[in-house]
This record gives sequence, structure tokens and C-alpha cells, in this order.
Amino acid sequence: MPDRMETRLRAERDRLDGIEQPPLAVIAARAAALRRRRRAAAAGVAALAALAIAGTALTAKRAGDSPPPVVAASAAGPGQTWSAEGITIDGLPEAPRDLPGSIRAAEFLDADRGFLLTADCCRAWVSATTDGGRTFRTLPSPIAGVPTLVAGPGGVTIVGPAPAYQRASTVDGEHWGAPVATPPGPPAAPSGTARLLPLGDGCGATTAAVDGDTLAPVPAQPPITACWWSPVRAGDGAWWVGGRDADGRPALAVSRDAGATWAVHAFPGLPANAYARAATLGRTVFVTVVSPPDATAGTDHLLAVAQSVDGGATFGPVHPTAGQATIGGDAVLLLDGRVLIVDGYGHWLVSENGGASWHRLEGLHPTLRIARTQAGYVAYQMFSVYTAFSVDGSTWQKINAQ
Repeated sequence: MPDRMETRLRAERDRLDGIEQPPLAVIAARAAALRRRRRAAAAGVAALAALAIAGTALTAKRAGDSPPPVVAASAAGPGQTWSAEGITIDGLPEAPRDLPGSIRAAEFLDADRGFLLTADCCRAWVSATTDGGRTFRTLPSPIAGVPTLVAGPGGVTIVGPAPAYQRASTVDGEHWGAPVATPPGPPAAPSGTARLLPLGDGCGATTAAVDGDTLAPVPAQPPITACWWSPVRAGDGAWWVGGRDADGRPALAVSRDAGATWAVHAFPGLPANAYARAATLGRTVFVTVVSPPDATAGTDHLLAVAQSVDGGATFGPVHPTAGQATIGGDAVLLLDGRVLIVDGYGHWLVSENGGASWHRLEGLHPTLRIARTQAGYVAYQMFSVYTAFSVDGSTWQKINAQ
């Protein structure tokens, strides 16, 4: 019996020796790929953990809410895309460029020309692109401190903080006009290319306009406590400002004559500390009623929505959104009639009925904030570190900068 067992074992060893083993280089490559996958998964878990920590600061967390699913980082494959229900995010065509400071604001004038404002605690830089964010040229800000970035008809203006409100303008990010350091002048009638901005922080700031080298309050202040200012004119040329009316109700104010007169529409029956903001597309005005920003998470608590289809002359019913806890930045009105938002947990949500109900889009990059710009929309903190731009809100291109 021992002899037969030894004979069988010897035969098995001979059979195994005859099996062709993969080359060492192939084994090493497979091991490296596994390590990369583990690192990407760990990075995804860390990013989602950060989102979950931010979410715990919110008081209106939806029961049963969960972080978005882990999706592959862009570094796993340049040019990779992520899609869900007609929303597409195109990955980076190459490794992102590490800009000085962190991205504070982005403004695009069209699909190709855009500007990034990056800053640290005390300094700022402006980076310009002419190829849709694939490449950038970066110069230090010509004014002191950390300014505000405001898009104009052909370029951008950076406006420094009070009291001087120093400012300078550029059309290409390389050639700047001489910085102007005079404080705001008396109320003035701005031109059709002027852009609104607040003079001050938070609710109650003065509504002003940048018009070339002129910075001045608008001819008449909106008759509300302003908390939000549209960065662009609506399709009919109107300016929209959001806040609270004299009775403390969420309200919108609209001017169709460059700030000379304002009409107010209030939304009653909501908490006293809430205020209104708007998103516009053509004749549609979509209202989000939110609570004051959450300083920890950087998001607003979304309380209700309403919609106008006649340019704001009348508004439909107010839909409470108790099931939707937060909103990160601006709503996006899609060309197919849907409304798109992101929430404080990084989820993308869409409504097909004017905000009466929402459902989550699965498989897209977690994103914490969307902002309207002159030529479209910018998504910030996409997968914690990336920024993306979209002309129409449906197709997003990551920007090669971080």
C-alpha cells in the first residue's frame, strides 16, 4: 500500500510540473492592478466617509438615507464616462493639473473660454482656459486678498473685499486692466451687460452691479431682505433676487428695468427663517425655498419648491419637500423639462414633475454643489476633489485642474 501511495503522489507531482505557469511579468502586472483597485476603493470609501460625516451635521436627514455608491475614480481611466438617465459625466482626458490654492469659483463665458479663481488663506490666482478646461494658464491675482469672481460680456472682473472693493478686469486672464480701488459710488443705472453681486455677506447685503469699471448699488434696492442674487440675467433680461419680504415670508423680487423698479412674490406658510432663490430657463422660473446655509456642511435645507411657466407673472402650488433634506447650490433646469439638483450627501436627484417628487440617479460621481455661470453650470467637489462644467446640465466635462 505505501508503495502504491508513493507512486500516485509521484505521478501527481509530475503532472503539476507539466502545467505551464504564467510568466513572472504577468503575475506582477496582475498584482499591481489589484493594488490599484484596492487603493481606488479605499479612496472612494474615504471620500464617502467624509460625505457621511458632513451629513451628520444636518438636522433634516432623511430616514434610511445612505451614501451614494462607490464609483471608480477618474485616475482609473482617462476619458471614462459615467451616465444615468440622460446625465453624462465625461472623465479627464489626462491627469489633472495641480493649481495653487484650492478652487473657490469658476466662470465660463462659453463652452471653451473659462476662468478659475483659486486661493489659500490670503492670496488668490486666476487661471484661464480657451479649450473648455483641458489646459490652463495661471497668474497671481492683481489685487490683494481673496476676491469675488464676476463674469462680464467678454471676460471677468475680480472684486476685492470691503472697504475699498478693489477690482480689475481681464478678457484672457493674462492682460489685466489697471486695478481700481475706489469704493462703490452712488446708485447708478447699469447697462444691459452689468452683473449683480452683494456688497457684504449674508442676508441683508446691499444689491449692487458691476458694469465695466463701475461698481455701484442698483437704482432702487429690492423691497425684500436679500439673501441670494442671480449671477445671470434671465432669458427675458430680468434680474432675480431672493430673500424674505417685510413680513418675514420667503420671497422673490424681479426687476425688468435694470433695477429701477421691483415686483415681489411671496410664498406664505413656511418657516420664518426660510428664504427663496430661483433658477430660470426661457419662461420657466423654478423656486427653491431653503433655510439659512448650514455652515458645517455648506448646504441649504430644502423646504419647498414652486414653479412659474410665464416668466414669473404667476406661480403654481408650493410643494413641500420634507422627504428631500438638503440642496447643494443651484437647481438646474434641463432642456427636456426635468429639474436636476444635488444634495448634501452627494446624490444627484431629478424631478419630472416640477419638483413635486424626486428620485435618485445612481452611478454618478458624488457631487456637493452646483452653481449657475454665465454660459452654463459648474459642479464643485465632485468625488471630493474634481470640478466639472456643463453648458446644458446634461453633459458634464471634468476640468483638468484641482
